[in-house]
Amino acid sequence: MHVYALGSNGSSQLGLGHDDDLSLPSLVDTSKLDAPIISIKAGGNHTLVLTRSGTIYATGQNEDGRCALPVETSSINSFVSPTLPKIDFIGSTWDASMFASALGPVYVCGSGAKGELGLGKNMTKAHSPRTIKDFPPTGTQIVDLAACMGHVVVVLSNGDVYGWGNGQNGQLGSPLGIVWQPRKFDDVSFPVARAVCGKDFTCLFGDPADGELQLIGLAKRDRFNIKSTTPQILRDWSDVQATWGGVYALLSNNSLVAWGRDDHGQLPPADMSVAAMAAGSEHMLVLTTSGKVLAWGWGEHGNCGLPTDEQRDVKGRWNELETESNVQHIGAGCATSWIVTS
Repeated sequence: MHVYALGSNGSSQLGLGHDDDLSLPSLVDTSKLDAPIISIKAGGNHTLVLTRSGTIYATGQNEDGRCALPVETSSINSFVSPTLPKIDFIGSTWDASMFASALGPVYVCGSGAKGELGLGKNMTKAHSPRTIKDFPPTGTQIVDLAACMGHVVVVLSNGDVYGWGNGQNGQLGSPLGIVWQPRKFDDVSFPVARAVCGKDFTCLFGDPADGELQLIGLAKRDRFNIKSTTPQILRDWSDVQATWGGVYALLSNNSLVAWGRDDHGQLPPADMSVAAMAAGSEHMLVLTTSGKVLAWGWGEHGNCGLPTDEQRDVKGRWNELETESNVQHIGAGCATSWIVTS
């Protein structure tokens, strides 16, 4: 397995041993990893990876313990594994991390001034991993975990959804405000299978065969008309993801549909045959059915490769990110991009 990274790296969140931003894919030292990577999540200045064996590795800023490692090491420049049991799901807000096993518990660490830790009122720091009390509820399992800059959403095996963190724009349902510990979404009319989180919204998806979905949030402002362009029904999706300002769905026929913010060219080009996708903060990566990795959107820190224009947007439709063939996984974070090859 080889891992390539590019983009924002001011806190060594690419795990390359230095803190320079990169606009070309660079090989990451993965000799410490115990198995292939199956998930990559990133906060503002730290990155988490999950391997097939259920092991977590982290790199980047750690002054508050957000990498689940001792705070005496304020910055980590290569992937290190914290001591945690087998994990099934990972997530990250801007300053915090979440790790969950399907049967629980949910571990959280780092900082969360607006309830992002889910540990209770005014609990804003966790310098080492702590568990959220009595969650998930007895008799349920976690089937999905999603997070964005300031809120976290968990989908349970019975179709219920819980969330915590910044709900001031209604992204955690009613009432609006900070949600300090897991709170159930009460205004959802269907069993939920997946959730994605944007900066000020949550989008919930039911069974792909039925096509039910519901966008929650943007109560104070919908600058990019996300609510008005959300389809009423969307069937046959195989994956769903979100940037800070848009929602993306990969359909079973390998087409990609999206809606939301497009001021930096974040929405996908038409007529693209896609095998896998990865949503960053304001950019997208896809693996095409022909095996190419393409990037588009806001390449502010080199995360979309070259060339870019004076606004650091991708020139034209996309950039192709060239690495070895046999791409197995792609990931995208806060202005970071990741390519995993066999």
